[in-house]
Amino acid sequence: MMELGVQSLVHKQIYSKQVIREEKDFVFIEQFECRVKYRNLTKAGLLRLPSFVEWV
Repeated sequence: MMELGVQSLVHKQIYSKQVIREEKDFVFIEQFECRVKYRNLTKAGLLRLPSFVEWV
């Protein structure tokens, strides 16, 4: 989940995607592609501090 640099318009576009599946605690939506910038990778290989740049 990205929290930094995501504007409200982008939030609306993400949440308007088609819902694939819902569970008790999660809602799964279609995949989407975007560019993000990040500080570096964690030991687990995840992005550290990702922030939204643009849609691909």
